[in-house]
Order: sequence, then structure tokens, then C-alpha cells
Amino acid sequence: MIKYGISKLISCMLILAITLTVSLAGCAEEGQKIAFFKYKGGDTFISEMMGYMTARVPPGVAFEVRDAGNSQSVQNQQIVELVSGGFDLLVINAVDRLACSSIIEKCAVEKIPIIFFNREPPEDALVGSDVFYVGADTDSMGKKQAEMVAELFGGDFVGSKFDKNGDNVVQTVILKGEQGHQDAEKRTDNCIAHLKSLGYSVDVMAIEVADWNRRDGYEAMKLLFEEYGDSIELIFSNNDDMALGAIDYLLDEGIFSQDKTVYEQSIVVVGVDGTEVGLEAIEKGLLYGTVNNDYKKQSDAILTLVDYILSGDSFRDFPYSITRGHYIYFGGDIITKANLEEYLSIS
Repeated sequence: MIKYGISKLISCMLILAITLTVSLAGCAEEGQKIAFFKYKGGDTFISEMMGYMTARVPPGVAFEVRDAGNSQSVQNQQIVELVSGGFDLLVINAVDRLACSSIIEKCAVEKIPIIFFNREPPEDALVGSDVFYVGADTDSMGKKQAEMVAELFGGDFVGSKFDKNGDNVVQTVILKGEQGHQDAEKRTDNCIAHLKSLGYSVDVMAIEVADWNRRDGYEAMKLLFEEYGDSIELIFSNNDDMALGAIDYLLDEGIFSQDKTVYEQSIVVVGVDGTEVGLEAIEKGLLYGTVNNDYKKQSDAILTLVDYILSGDSFRDFPYSITRGHYIYFGGDIITKANLEEYLSIS
């Protein structure tokens, strides 16, 4: 059993899940203050993750949540305010990952530890013993998308009902979350590269940036369908929300039907995140599948880091693997209708 150092007031609670993870509940000292920063409030994945984390901050520990509204200058002001406000640790979902160096410098002056999440700082920015990043294994997400598509196509696209024009080439479009975001770039590159490595010929007809959100996914799909129409056979989306926006458009135009199974829809759509609304779309036969970006595991790792940092405990018994001294990464599982019940039961 792991012993935690913040037992000066009350003993730690251990939570046994698939792996051993630790919540802050019952483990932090009275009077400590934590600040959470999110890049914008309308992001479904970030909202689910933030709700999970803040619900597990123990009684007696003060915390604040700040929403930057997708403005780095606003987030900078929020951080400056709270750095001078007596906070013991900051948990930051940065608007712009390239701003992380200056954030770290500001906090280092006041000796305030930082845990970044979801938006990975450049590696040369993460300096100091109390600066960490927790997030998805970005290389695996796009690869898992390709693997689920390959499983659907059955290893041989020629003659498949999904090969609508019979050319043995997968005609695909990509909904990209954000230019320059490490998850968007790697998911975009890896889904195509891995599908090709699995033996498929792929024609990437277009890549549209849709800012991770459902509304922009709708507008991007409108433009793509007006340009390429029914020649689109596959939509790779960097997240579930953009995929759902594309599906909204396809439903509005009568291209998709609520009465069909996912195998009967005219275009295959896959996402990433495993959000509640994404899982519902799989259940309804609209979204073929997604890759679970497990915010609960990531949140538990963040809370465990908070526990260790604030207690001053040695990391010798830390229950997560830390890569290159600063990074904690989590892979994701493929979710389709075949294994959906497992994830609906724990969502």
C-alpha cells in the first residue's frame, strides 16, 4: 500500500480502479489553495474533465476555476492575479502552448508548482522539479482511429460497400481541431499514415480546421460536402464534438438517417474523446466509433500529483510512470457499438 505524506490532519483514501489511482479527497491540508485554469468553457471534453477534478477537491481546500474564453492574454492576467494571491499550486489548460515558458517563469519566481494538462508545452519549456504535464499519448490516438476503420473495412477495401466508387482508394476528409495544437497535428498525421501502413490507399481530399467544436464542425462539413459531395467515404475527426457537428449537417441534409444503423449510413465517421454525447451518437448508429481520451485517469493522475507536490513527499512510490521527468501520458481504447456497453456503464 502506498503511504502519502499529507496525513497530518487526516489519512489518505485509496481508490481501486483498473489501476490504482488516488483522489485528493481526504488527503490535503486545511487552508491550501489550488487554482484551475481552462482555455475555454465551451469545450465538451475540458468541461467533463474539469467537473470531475473539481468535484474531488476535498473539503477545507480552497480552489478557484478560471475560464480564459480562448484568450491567452486573458489567461495571462488570471495567472498573474492568482500567482500573487497566495495559491499553493496551479493546474493549467493553456490557451497557447507556446505561452507556457513565460507562465513557468512567472510561477518560478513565487515558487508555485504547475501541472499543465491537455495542451502540451514545448519540451524545452518544462524546467524545474515542480512542473508537469498530464495528457493523452498523442501518437496513439490517430493510430487507434486508423485501426478501428481498418477493422470495419475488413482488410480489403476493394469490393467493399464502403468503397462507393469502386476505385479501391479511401476518399477521406479530416476535421482538424486547431492549427499547431500538438493533439490535432499528431492525430491528423497518424490517422492517415497508419491507415496507409495497414495496406490502404488513401486520398485525403481536404483538411478543415473546426476549432474542436460542434458548431464549426457543422460549417466545415457543409463546405466539404458542397465541394466533394457523395464522393466522401470517410471522415476522420480529431474529436467527438467536430464529428457530431458533421453528423448534424448530414442529418439536416437527409444524407444520414436516424433510422439506419451505422453500417447503413453513407459515410463512416470516427472521432476521439469518448465524451457522453459521443457515446450516445455511437449508440444511435450515427458515429461509427471513437478513441477514449480517458479524462478520469488523467484527472486522477493530476490529483495524485497535487497530493505529492503539496505534501513534499518523495516520488519514489508515485503510482504513475513519469516520462522524461515531467510527462505523464495515457493511451486510449477504441470504442464502437461492439464494446459500447462497457463504457456507458462507467460514464
